[in-house]
Amino acid sequence: MSEEKTYTLEECKNHNTEKDCWLVIQGKVYDVTEFLEEHPGGFDVIISSTGKDATRDFEDVGHSKTAKKQLETYYIGKIENSGAESEQKEEEEPEPVSTKTVTIPFYQRLIHVTLPFIFLFIAVVYNYYFQRK
Repeated sequence: MSEEKTYTLEECKNHNTEKDCWLVIQGKVYDVTEFLEEHPGGFDVIISSTGKDATRDFEDVGHSKTAKKQLETYYIGKIENSGAESEQKEEEEPEPVSTKTVTIPFYQRLIHVTLPFIFLFIAVVYNYYFQRK
């Protein structure tokens, strides 16, 4: 069994044209040059994801299982563990949700409560006035 080919991210950055296009997705390297013309979103979408870890770009689109299987046919090796995986994990961590509470001033709360009653009162008076005529 032959050993799996390993590439650096720097090597992959050189393959970023229509005639030579590599993608790095989930630590794997894919030569998708032959697929560029077939891609439903156009080749520009793929070209813009070259030279970096394109995992997020690939996952954000929501590719089908068929598309993911098809991607495997273009597999040429894996990416060298040069911190790319740890960078990817750091990127994927969600930002903490702010727990800061906003207090609404009393006069605004008073307006929010009383304004509907004022409109109701005006509507009733208006209706009463026109029913008498």
